[in-house]
Amino acid sequence: MGLAASRLGARRLSLAATLLAFLLAGVVRSAPAIRPGTDDGPCLTALRTHGLTGPDDREPARLEIEGAIDGAPDLGFDRNRAVVSVAQARPARGRPLDDAPSWRPTPGLRVRVSMQTQLRPLPGDRVRGAVRLDDVEVGLPGGAATRERLSRAGIACIGSVEGERMAAVGEAGGIRSAVERTRRRLSAAIEATAGAGPTSAVLSSLAIGDRSRISPEQAERFAASGLAHLLSVSGLHLGLTVLGLYRIVSALLRRTPLASRRDPEVVAAILCLPSIPAYALLTGARPPVLRAAVAAGLYLLARIAGRAPEGWTALSAAALALLAWDPANLLDPSFQLSFAACAGLLALTRGLRDLVPLAKPRPESPRWRRWLESPLGAIATTAAATLATLPLTALHFQRASLAAIPANLVAVPVGLAATALCATAVGVGLVAEGAMAPILRVAGPIAGLLDGLAAHFAAWPGAAIPLATPSPSAVAAMWLGALCLAGLRRAPRRSIAGLAACLLVLWSPWTGLHDGRLVVELLAVGQGDATLLTFPDGSRMLVDAGGDLRGERDVARRVLLPQLAARRVSRLEVLALSHLHPDHVGSVPTLLDALPVGELWTSGRALEGRLGAPIAERIAALGIPRRILSRGSAPLALGGVRVEVLGPPDRDGLRDEPLFGDNDGSLVLRVVHGDVAILLPGDVEEEGEAALVASGAALSAALIKAPHHGSSTSSTPAFLERVAPQHVVFCVGRRNPFGFPRPEVVERYEKIGCRLHRTDRGPVRFASDGRRLVLLEE
Repeated sequence: MGLAASRLGARRLSLAATLLAFLLAGVVRSAPAIRPGTDDGPCLTALRTHGLTGPDDREPARLEIEGAIDGAPDLGFDRNRAVVSVAQARPARGRPLDDAPSWRPTPGLRVRVSMQTQLRPLPGDRVRGAVRLDDVEVGLPGGAATRERLSRAGIACIGSVEGERMAAVGEAGGIRSAVERTRRRLSAAIEATAGAGPTSAVLSSLAIGDRSRISPEQAERFAASGLAHLLSVSGLHLGLTVLGLYRIVSALLRRTPLASRRDPEVVAAILCLPSIPAYALLTGARPPVLRAAVAAGLYLLARIAGRAPEGWTALSAAALALLAWDPANLLDPSFQLSFAACAGLLALTRGLRDLVPLAKPRPESPRWRRWLESPLGAIATTAAATLATLPLTALHFQRASLAAIPANLVAVPVGLAATALCATAVGVGLVAEGAMAPILRVAGPIAGLLDGLAAHFAAWPGAAIPLATPSPSAVAAMWLGALCLAGLRRAPRRSIAGLAACLLVLWSPWTGLHDGRLVVELLAVGQGDATLLTFPDGSRMLVDAGGDLRGERDVARRVLLPQLAARRVSRLEVLALSHLHPDHVGSVPTLLDALPVGELWTSGRALEGRLGAPIAERIAALGIPRRILSRGSAPLALGGVRVEVLGPPDRDGLRDEPLFGDNDGSLVLRVVHGDVAILLPGDVEEEGEAALVASGAALSAALIKAPHHGSSTSSTPAFLERVAPQHVVFCVGRRNPFGFPRPEVVERYEKIGCRLHRTDRGPVRFASDGRRLVLLEE
């Protein structure tokens, strides 16, 4: 088809057809040998293939491996990650001097392991280490997509190095190792000059693509402000550096005698051509840089050949080159976002600029009018890139930023100035490292200003708007809508019709959401609780918000908020907190910052201490009213259901009774929808359950969230007899250290004929029409 279109003169159709064929071929070629989504999982399957014991329900696989570091390690703020091509493996020993089992050859086995920041292997290093290997947990948000992406890249397992038990047993050679050594030397020189801190982190990121000192908080403010692309070396940086160098060299050559014999621009292009792969390698050779490197190389080659550069040709060639090198790039979000942004600039910028009711200036126009065109063009290009990447941002990150356009207008010139200085410093540092310092001292305040701008725009209202994960038809509608918007001036009737059709496609998933049913979803948040109730009128209530017991993982941003975004939760009418334990309320401060909440429900126990004080500060700052509830509080009508408060026994949750601890002081709610009741008892244990039974309140429920995650101190026979549930959900994490749910508790529920569900395999969803409760499949 591409050849036929080319013969007919349809150049763009030919390019599109060729690119589509190549993409489809890439998908076929990159299909994983171990298919994701099988019951066993790719890691278990791969290790069994080599005669090794894989991960099971109790623990991950513990092995000693020996192999080579595949590519440059990803150096992070608190952990480093590297892909290892494993040559041989054996079961792990308890201690290094224990008798070692025999090695087993493992050809083709590739694993990705995280390690302490002290461990910094080089590309190609032969390493030996003790590791824990596992399958990606598909029950948590993004798990299935991550497993598929890794499998397509040929990576069977993920895992971590035990302690610091990894060592290089053979040093690498070759160009990639030499480049990585150079990058680390330059990074150390930048830190020695600028010191530790956010400014130094920005300088390293702009200069050599080293993001290892970018803290999670700093990364979040750049993402929320729409400026994250400035921290990742991409086409913007390479274009400024390489093409800027080309302009400088050609200008200098025009002032030499060579200009009378050779075209200075051709000579400059020849001289600058080697700088493209050198810059790409020095900054990490990630997909955006490689895309820009191919495009810049084609631009310079066109100048050498005397041909006019053409944007779509360069973009298509870059895509073909990267996919030929590694077809798995197709599924890389960085690859997709980079090419979408460039395609948006080519396809949308002109049309969006034409929407401004101000004609482009002529050469004879006043100077002020010509100057005004620069910000108008910047607005159009920023809007074009934002619209083109919005569907992919929603797909991969479930968020958008209203601050992105104004932030980029202000911050991009600052970022370009810092990038130019950083590139100059690196060029000088490759020759004389000590000469970097004066340039870096000039660049430091500019980098600090860039970080300050990110913090400022990240604080704007609407800077981080949660979005639902769009369907393929919604993604197509958003892109088509952007094209129609850009075509309003050229073809208004067709564009308006197209926009209407796109809006209809985007609006249709929202219709029928409020169908008079009560939907109860026990979300997968690891070892913790988070229950989302969607009432018949469409309003939402969240009971508990999950959190990490050790405070090591950002459950809110990585786990909870993506699930809420996928369910189109833009507001919570009520956030109810059962009690102040980290696995129930650890994510609450972040949640309150991310979503508007109408009211907070708690028991009367004070919001204080490590967990309570941040919540109290947030609700005070945001003006969220707090409703204190206990047994005896009047039932609450909410969204077409009745919410009964069954516990704690009094306002203070029997705080002064030593046998009635925090768990037994949980807020206990019974949600009644017609003939159907849902019981949410928090973490009550034996004493709390006895108090509920003794209260004489109605406890019967079709669905119960298992008290205290299914511990042996809860779900007593007397309590279950009163509740008589048809379904029970155990809110537990995969391989949790407590062994929840306990076997004896599972047996109690099975004895009464109750169906068992657990959240470590994914969210569990039910719907009630007021007459019966049904389990919904994901």
